[in-house]
Amino acid sequence: MHFLIILIAIAVLESNGQLAFIQRDMWVQKWHGALVKLGSSRLPTLHNNSQLRVLVFVLVPVAALQLVLWYLGSGILGFLAELAVLLYCLGRGDLSAQISVLQSDIQRNDLQAAFHDAAVFNIGHRAVSAESAGGLFRELAATLPYRLFERSFAVVFWFFFLGAPVALAYRLLALHGDMQLQTADIQIEQGIEEDAAEVLESDRPDEANKLLWYLEWIPVRVLALTLGLMGDFSKATAPLKELVFCAKTSTADVLRRCVFGALNNQTANPSETYEQEREEANSVVDEAAQLSQTGEIVALFRRSMTGWLVAIALLVLTS
Repeated sequence: MHFLIILIAIAVLESNGQLAFIQRDMWVQKWHGALVKLGSSRLPTLHNNSQLRVLVFVLVPVAALQLVLWYLGSGILGFLAELAVLLYCLGRGDLSAQISVLQSDIQRNDLQAAFHDAAVFNIGHRAVSAESAGGLFRELAATLPYRLFERSFAVVFWFFFLGAPVALAYRLLALHGDMQLQTADIQIEQGIEEDAAEVLESDRPDEANKLLWYLEWIPVRVLALTLGLMGDFSKATAPLKELVFCAKTSTADVLRRCVFGALNNQTANPSETYEQEREEANSVVDEAAQLSQTGEIVALFRRSMTGWLVAIALLVLTS
């Protein structure tokens, strides 16, 4: 049944682009605000322990969902409930439209518009720091793969193997970090730097990001291996061998290195840091040729996702 739910969810996502009709996060914001108020007024332990607050923020809705699914059982109501949860857990925004706009600007050589478009792919929605076409490609190679990964692959992976509650836990952790960054950004824009610092200190995004990293540890390595199968296997798996048990490298960096390898991009040396690569990018290959590879990144991920749908289908048929 999970495989059928996944197929329907992917079809709905591809046909609609974005799922605003079901991805309403107002309740998450209210729940987050209620926990902050509860901790500051009645439960000092909750206020002082940011890790505990993140766990409560995630585990209470997950436990409630598990109880609802147990009550509904495996009938049509349970099927519809799990489908609704999976649709909710998929990534936010119309990523396909954003990528199309970016590629259109790249084809027109409108770098100024491309720099603006690329900001939406950056983790935390920060402005890109690139200063040239080659640098912009490096930024996209570091951010776009992660957006593609967190939008669907990680959610589908945990939904298939551990069910809707774990998929919901993954999305709540991602939303928690986004809400904290957005709150701090608003306060900084309003000139309330002290309050912004207090928000980031008392309810650190790092706590949610650590838990999110643990949930991404297995899926990102599975996807990295798949990227190798869909591209240059030896060069994609070379950095994966170094990072397979690494407890420090971020999910985005693992994907970046493996994507460069799968695309056989000669400018990427897995042993170099991102900052070193960005500084040397323009002196190695033509910038325009680099930037045109953005479409290849998207195509590589689409092939990998299709490959995993086929693999899941085979697992269902043989089980």
